[in-house]
Amino acid sequence: MAPARSSAKAPLWRGVFLWAGVLLLACSECRSEVRVSVPVVIEALLGQDVSMLCSHTGSDGDGSVLVEWFIVNGQNRTQQRIAYDERGKQGVDVGTEYKDRVSMDAEHSLVIRAAEVGDEREFLCQVTTSSGTDVGVTQLKVFDSPEPPEVQKNTATLSVTEEFASEIATCTSKNAHPVPTISWYKDGRLLNPSTEHNKVLYVVSRTVKETSGLFSVSSTLYMHLKKEDKESAFRCKVNYSMPQGKSGSAETEPFQVTLHYYTENVQFSLASPELIKEGDDVEFHCQADGSPPPEYFFFRVQTSEKGEVQRDMGSNPDGVLRLRRVTKADSGTYRCQVLDFDSPPEVDLEKEADIFVHYLDPVVVTPGKMAVANVSGNVELTCSGSGSRTPELSWKKGEEEVGKGATLTLDSLTYQMAGTYSCKAAISSIPGLVKEQTVQVVVEGKPEMEQHQSVTHYQTIGQVVELTCSVLGHPEPEIRWSVTGEELSANTLSVEVTPELVQSGVSCWAQNKHGSDKQTFQFEKVSPTQPSSPGPAVDGEEGQGGSTVAVIAVCVCVLLLLLIVGFFYFMQRRGQLPCGSGEKRSLTPKEGNPDDTVVEMKTDRRNEQTGLLSHGGGGGGGGGTNEC
Repeated sequence: MAPARSSAKAPLWRGVFLWAGVLLLACSECRSEVRVSVPVVIEALLGQDVSMLCSHTGSDGDGSVLVEWFIVNGQNRTQQRIAYDERGKQGVDVGTEYKDRVSMDAEHSLVIRAAEVGDEREFLCQVTTSSGTDVGVTQLKVFDSPEPPEVQKNTATLSVTEEFASEIATCTSKNAHPVPTISWYKDGRLLNPSTEHNKVLYVVSRTVKETSGLFSVSSTLYMHLKKEDKESAFRCKVNYSMPQGKSGSAETEPFQVTLHYYTENVQFSLASPELIKEGDDVEFHCQADGSPPPEYFFFRVQTSEKGEVQRDMGSNPDGVLRLRRVTKADSGTYRCQVLDFDSPPEVDLEKEADIFVHYLDPVVVTPGKMAVANVSGNVELTCSGSGSRTPELSWKKGEEEVGKGATLTLDSLTYQMAGTYSCKAAISSIPGLVKEQTVQVVVEGKPEMEQHQSVTHYQTIGQVVELTCSVLGHPEPEIRWSVTGEELSANTLSVEVTPELVQSGVSCWAQNKHGSDKQTFQFEKVSPTQPSSPGPAVDGEEGQGGSTVAVIAVCVCVLLLLLIVGFFYFMQRRGQLPCGSGEKRSLTPKEGNPDDTVVEMKTDRRNEQTGLLSHGGGGGGGGGTNEC
């Protein structure tokens, strides 16, 4: 191979010298004293500046050294000089693709700015001296990592019954150098697909060289799928080379494909608690392992004289059958039927489930809704209940339990024993299963006054007082009053106190079909300063409590008064209070006008028993008031 000339006008002796150097190189027995050293391979990233070192050894004689850099073009391997250094004078050859991108430094290294994909080629460094010529060859390799891989999965529903392998996905990685490779994984395990078409597993790959010189690759995976692959996760990974023997990789996110496979198993079960009672909501769940999910049909299975009868309960794509507020009539067998035409005949697509609804029959109370008895008489109430289990029976009046068992006997009836009684039937082993029935007990008898005689206090003649007649009885008694020979009909009476009324008093009569009773009101005068006689306390504890509070209040007042007197005495002893004949103020309270004082006395006695008819009884009077 003839060395390249540095200039067309080189001296003749230089040409002869160069040709002699070539002849010496061609001769296996002759060796030049010049030795050129360059790296065998130089690696660079795309866009990176590259420096190619070229060094030589040997005598340079008269000091004339020529260093030249060449590129090798095409398959015919033609050489083209791109830069030179002749006796320290550096230059770049015009008319080459590198005229604006290369230079040489003082050490004869070739510097390429912003390496491109096209720079991946062989470069020759030729050194010529008076002692001979030698050439060094280096290979430049350019690397660039690809864009992140992208996967486009097959969105169709893939059937496991297909005879051939189905297309899974296509993975693409663009703009890399050198050509990257794509590998496939399933559930984290590397697949080893063939590049030849077959029925089980293979890939179809494609490589495209872009106008930039970079490479884009794609790989399409084909695989024969099974039912076990319904949860499998696929991903692809691109692997690429980098300088210094390093490698890089990038992978896609895992993805799944949609499979179509026939139903092999059907499960039908009760999702609600096994202990079901009337009023509960019940759910059945039917689940088939086919994909896509098949249609579910539900039936109520009953037997008749003609055999088995199916009552359509509707269909549901979710496989859920809901029964709202079940009763004992809902006990029985239910069936789920799966519609999947791809399933083979040996697969059972029907399943059954049974439920039993615990119940309580309505409670029956005897006598019916009302029991009527006379005062001091007896009444017997009976209750019966039945259900899926024997219930426990109990009796209540209001919130108070008054008996257990089927029979409640009320002896020696009083008006207070009248009211509403309820019989409760409950099954303790099934919480919430309770039923009740009520009966009204009515106690009849002649009227009974709560007080047959009472005293009403007044302060002055002409004072108006209010009288109330309290009575128990059933049917409702009629109330009548006798005032100085005049009869009035009312529950409550307001009268003006007169001497005649004080003398005769006032009478109250109560009467019904069973008899009558009477109450007499007497009047007693009290002074304005004398408190009226307090009414009876509700019970002994309340009376005792009131007395205690009064005593404490009196003690506190006395202590406060002593403190005030002591303060004034102390101030006077120190001479800080004037002592003289100032205005005196009486501490004696003024007497009030008795006519302006109204004292009201009422008896507030509530009767909670239904069926008792009562009219309040009591009196009113007057009492003095004091100013403090």
